Amino acid sequence: MRVPRLYLERAQKALRISEHLLEIGEPDSAASKLYYACFYGAQALLETRNLRFSRHGQVIAQFGLHFAKPGLIDARFHRLLDTAFELRQIADYQIEVVIDSDHVRELLQEGRQFLEAASKYLEQLSMIKEDSET
Repeated sequence: MRVPRLYLERAQKALRISEHLLEIGEPDSAASKLYYACFYGAQALLETRNLRFSRHGQVIAQFGLHFAKPGLIDARFHRLLDTAFELRQIADYQIEVVIDSDHVRELLQEGRQFLEAASKYLEQLSMIKEDSET
């Protein structure tokens, strides 16, 4: 469970940075960092099944297939990952588009909830693993 926890720590750090960027008036950068917080959270969960992917689209799709679709994680977090990815694409690559701070703030709240859910999932998985070893 070491690698999933490392991904989750990275996700939580990215979320804190995103919050700070939004506070100082940088919604574009905050949106980008928010996406990475969600992305690392998804990678943490996929890692529990020894699933690793090199493309962002693969991570998003496989997260949906292995966690959202079977109901292991609320499906709204798969939608969050999709939305955050789209917003990151706009924030990082479109010069003339203004990113709405309120929208990023809403997504940040969902991002916090996603990382909380991912953390709980990892905790439950650790407990199950410990029980099976005794």
